[in-house]
Amino acid sequence: MSTPDLKPPQLGLDQNIAFQMASIIFRMEQDLRNFTLRKLDITYIHFRVLQYLHDEDGKNITEIARATAVRPAVLSRVVSQMEERALAVRKSDPQDNRSTRVYLTKLGRTKYAQAWPDAHKIIQNALEVLDQQERTALGVSLKKVAEHVCRV
Repeated sequence: MSTPDLKPPQLGLDQNIAFQMASIIFRMEQDLRNFTLRKLDITYIHFRVLQYLHDEDGKNITEIARATAVRPAVLSRVVSQMEERALAVRKSDPQDNRSTRVYLTKLGRTKYAQAWPDAHKIIQNALEVLDQQERTALGVSLKKVAEHVCRV
């Protein structure tokens, strides 16, 4: 009786885009956390929620969780932390009193405004190896993949 070959098919790391994207995001997150977010006393997930609400204020936990790729139960705790730090506030949904919405506070907007310039520099630094056409193509491709992978 032969043993089945349990070795997975080989895919070099240079061809494994999931590995590459995770490595890139981890490094960029690490840089932002180490150089900026710690000084502002916010975490990376706080920053992501601040960033989303900056453009989409007044969303519910499910919408924020979907956009930030964080499980709703975890995000609910994160929002509670953000309320304790006066970065965000929950308010009843005027259309549905069973639901709540999350809004940035003035301090939340200020912290985001303080963190964004460094975040932008980190992004620009990562992309400086690409010409404008490549940056545009990357943006279009990533949006397309995100819409496919993150669809509900």
